[in-house]
Amino acid sequence: MKKVKVIHLGVGGRGVWPINLFKEREDFVSVAYVDVNKEAMEKTTAISGLSPEKCFPTLEEALEKVEADSVFIITPPQLHSKQCLQAVEAGKHILVEKPFTLSLKEAKDIVRKAEEKGLKVVVAQNARYSPLHKKLGSLIKEEVYGKPSFGLQVNLSWRPGVHHSGKGRHSYLWERSVHDFDTIRSFFKSQPKRVWGYSFNPSWSPYEHGACNYTWIEFEDGLIFGVMAGFAAHGRKNLLQIECENGSLEVIAGQIHLRRPEATEDEILPVAEGEPAESILLDGFYKYITEGVEPPFSGRENLKTIALVEASGIASDEGKIIEVSEDLGLL
Repeated sequence: MKKVKVIHLGVGGRGVWPINLFKEREDFVSVAYVDVNKEAMEKTTAISGLSPEKCFPTLEEALEKVEADSVFIITPPQLHSKQCLQAVEAGKHILVEKPFTLSLKEAKDIVRKAEEKGLKVVVAQNARYSPLHKKLGSLIKEEVYGKPSFGLQVNLSWRPGVHHSGKGRHSYLWERSVHDFDTIRSFFKSQPKRVWGYSFNPSWSPYEHGACNYTWIEFEDGLIFGVMAGFAAHGRKNLLQIECENGSLEVIAGQIHLRRPEATEDEILPVAEGEPAESILLDGFYKYITEGVEPPFSGRENLKTIALVEASGIASDEGKIIEVSEDLGLL
């Protein structure tokens, strides 16, 4: 079995998940760590046992001194574009944490340059692969309860700290909606056609812009989906509901409830435990590199998610509905 040699760029926080999983796998091997945070580096090497000689303060130095096939980029979002281009220029495959980049133009540029070199790019959008979301998506795509017509998602909570989106424009969109929209996209066979959105910031928000957002999405087959979300709400509300011809599917407390027409009680649908989402990402990335089988979370496919995020922000800024393909050039 070919071992994919990986440089880990960012080993604190989320950067630890692939390192931990590599201990149980034979297809990936860590060959270098890169991080400016010495404490994070020390904690990670203590866990993994990687030699301090394989730890570097910059990606440039790691690329120069270590033989590698791929770079895993798990750093603050504003760094992703430059770091992905560095990896592509060095001829390395890429796994990058969400969001891919902070603009559709940057993401398209990376995908184009990688494809010109025969390199594979994937985005670690793991939420779509939770057992619950996979089950819900299969029920909807297979039209088990008829064709879906409309849906609603509500995610309201208070998020302590501003993470790396505190000063960003449309902070909720890029910090969290990128996951919400990607997961919603995975439910349906049709592609988004038109988007309207509105970002706003409550007076008490610790974010500088757009800690809350409303987005309306129209899909090519006529399906309508609305999202009301924010992390500057004092109360907490989580709702995911999709209305189909022969019943309503709703997620309540981690369970899928089915309400049929005329029924007096919900049916609770079983959700089997599945493979961890991060393992699915690694499996798909490995197959993409070694067999050329493109996964649903490839860089090219993720352009559709980035387009939704950007479309909602533009709609808010310009006060108009955005035609995804025409206005954003996403064909």
